[in-house]
Amino acid sequence: MHIFKQEDIEYICKLAFNMYRIPVYFYNNRGDLVYDTAPNSLHNPLYPSNFAIIAELFSGTGLHDFPVLKETKYLEKFFSISIHSNHQFSGNIIVGPVINFRMTEETINGTLRDLQISINKEEMVRYYTELPIISNFNFINMSMVIYYMVYQQKLELVDILKNNEEVNKKRIEIESPHFQITEGRQTKIVHTDISIEKKFLNYIKMGKKDKLIETFHTNQKQGKKGVLSKTSYLRSQKNLAISIITLATRAAVEGGLYQEIAYNLSDSYIQKLEELTESKAVDQLIENALLEFAERVENSKKHKYSKPINVCQNFIFNHLYDNITLSELAELTSLNPNYLSNLFKKEVGISILQFIQQTKIEEAKSLLSYSSYTLAEISTLLNFHDQSYFAKVFKKFVGITPKKFINRNLNGS
Repeated sequence: MHIFKQEDIEYICKLAFNMYRIPVYFYNNRGDLVYDTAPNSLHNPLYPSNFAIIAELFSGTGLHDFPVLKETKYLEKFFSISIHSNHQFSGNIIVGPVINFRMTEETINGTLRDLQISINKEEMVRYYTELPIISNFNFINMSMVIYYMVYQQKLELVDILKNNEEVNKKRIEIESPHFQITEGRQTKIVHTDISIEKKFLNYIKMGKKDKLIETFHTNQKQGKKGVLSKTSYLRSQKNLAISIITLATRAAVEGGLYQEIAYNLSDSYIQKLEELTESKAVDQLIENALLEFAERVENSKKHKYSKPINVCQNFIFNHLYDNITLSELAELTSLNPNYLSNLFKKEVGISILQFIQQTKIEEAKSLLSYSSYTLAEISTLLNFHDQSYFAKVFKKFVGITPKKFINRNLNGS
């Protein structure tokens, strides 16, 4: 079998770094760092160095014939490739840290709160901002590329995931459900029948608010609520609420509500849920969420459009911050631009341009109400030519200028 030379391993590390711009390290069989592609790279402020994180993650992992994937509690990801021949261990190539998505300041603060860590938040924000971002899929593929460079062996992504599942597997013991089942039989209090749940979700799909609330209240009185937290009744209620909102979200999408509207609505209610401190407020929030999902589905059903128009509207909603063109929509629907334009106006009642402007202005209203963006920033974000044109279009659809809209919100009128 091939005997690895240190200069060959260092060459592979250098190539990998040049391709991906992600830190790559080589540690020898004694655990000493012998090659570092990014010696001045930023490290997690909660650790003295990246070496400390790597030692914590990979100590005792042993030899493996596949990349070993690891994630810290701060969401950074690394992978390690063992360098060995004839069962003689030469060291490890270790790659990271990376994150899979750009973390907002709010997410960072939430992570630090969850872990009960006190640190200079600006320093942590700077660290996360400078971390390389790469999807999990691409990160694993990077590990496959380096592994092939070392061993000239092909790996399958599914096999890597399965092998890592075995390496990182921690058995989670749960209480046997039989005692609770027996107790439920004796007290004649059991969970809601699945057929009632299906009926309940079907009312959301059909947008039938009255039937939905009637079924919801009947079920609240008769059904057994699952205990989803043994340490807190309020936490148990919140967990149950999250499961109900999740099911309602899927039902609303199946009922015709725009996917992005449904998911963002779900996120908003769950975020609000976490702020509640009384169990009565949780029940009220669930009812409000269900009513809003059903009402939005009902409104969407009043406007039954053909598939090309639905495709256009969904695309417009998901690309509000882009410069959307008629030719782009025509290509998306495989229709002639003129034909699509006429069809859209016939079904919706307004032109495609007007619909785009109207939808962008609705987004602008949300940004003016709930964000700290300035008028100039919102105008630029939503791809208006200039701020004066934005103000003109805003007044056309809202009836007042953006500045008056802001003042009205501030005065609460």
